[in-house]
Amino acid sequence: MTPVPAPARSGAIATYLRNSAAPVQAAALTLPLLVLYGLGVLLVPEARNGVDLVSVGLRWALAYLGPSQALGYLGFYGALIAINLGLVWHLSRKNKFNIRYFWPLLAECALYAIVTGSISSRVTTDLVNLLHAGGAAIPPKFGLFGGLFVSAGAGLHEEFLFRLIGIGMIGWLWIGPEWRRPGLKLLTLVACTSIVFSAAHHIVEPFSLTPFVFRTVAGLMFAFLFLFRGFAVAAWTHALYDLWVIVLVGA
Repeated sequence: MTPVPAPARSGAIATYLRNSAAPVQAAALTLPLLVLYGLGVLLVPEARNGVDLVSVGLRWALAYLGPSQALGYLGFYGALIAINLGLVWHLSRKNKFNIRYFWPLLAECALYAIVTGSISSRVTTDLVNLLHAGGAAIPPKFGLFGGLFVSAGAGLHEEFLFRLIGIGMIGWLWIGPEWRRPGLKLLTLVACTSIVFSAAHHIVEPFSLTPFVFRTVAGLMFAFLFLFRGFAVAAWTHALYDLWVIVLVGA
């Protein structure tokens, strides 16, 4: 096999980084998370994410179908699969997407998940020790499939709400088209959304400083990924990190 010249490899990497961060391509890369989670909550209802408005709204909209509600629900997610495949096909024809992006994306996000966990743990330990506080988060108990569905929902819905809307949409409305440019307003958005992201978890669990600090730092890391690598990378990193915590740590 003829080795690929270095410039060609560099060009391929640059193309992957650019295309995987673009909004439409990010949709193609994250729709599988929505389908996995949406179908998963039918099997494991307790895996439903607290900020999931899609399946809740869908069930409400399909309520008039009565006994056929489940068929309508499955039809909706079947349509999403068709849309995802159509989007991938359309982007591939325009040389803006390659299905092989999915594997380097998973590898990249797995690395970021490890880094996020390591940094968040280190910063949390230092801050909690400095404040002489205690308490620790107890990972929820799920099996492999339950953990997979929970993680998919958390990565997709929480990143959609706190990063895509909380930073992206509000940033565009408040700061303007150049909202990604570093500045005090963007820093304020990142800090506020990370704190709210962490605090939202304590709606359903008792407050404890250690998990609150940990999730705030993790939120800052996810925000950084969203700003510099796009929504798909932030969502998949969040999902893979949660999967690691729930399935391995929570086992």
